[in-house]
Amino acid sequence: MKKNLMLTLALALVLTGCASLQLQPVDFSWASEEILDIASDGTVKAPRYYMEFNVKALLAKEFAADTMAAKNAKIVRIIRDKAGFYYMTAPNFKNVYVFQHGDGSLSLNNTIAVSPEKPMNDPKFNQRYTYIELLNNGAKLQLTKGGVQQGGAK
Repeated sequence: MKKNLMLTLALALVLTGCASLQLQPVDFSWASEEILDIASDGTVKAPRYYMEFNVKALLAKEFAADTMAAKNAKIVRIIRDKAGFYYMTAPNFKNVYVFQHGDGSLSLNNTIAVSPEKPMNDPKFNQRYTYIELLNNGAKLQLTKGGVQQGGAK
């Protein structure tokens, strides 16, 4: 009986020690957007967040066959939401791209078509409690990783 009790107790301690640790809640949001200059090789750097990546693939996706528009891109705007998703856009984009971080990469999670008829002139991001606000030509959109949030004008 004592032997079984000791074995059960030892097993419980071992299994408890193997359980994963999870810290919650976590707020990954950035207080404000970052405006990043695109270097000639396509890299952008956000020194404040110790982040650097290449946007050539993003520019190719946004501008498709228009290589001149891709070459003329000078900045990209980026902000991070509470859940840790990155939202990116730039002047002359028609979309906002939502990325999630992986093992040394940013993977496209969603493409939000916000201005299909004409490119955005000077889009800006604002951090809000439950969404990311996109300002463009006086219009305000409420964005989440899934798209335009209910109540967000389009």
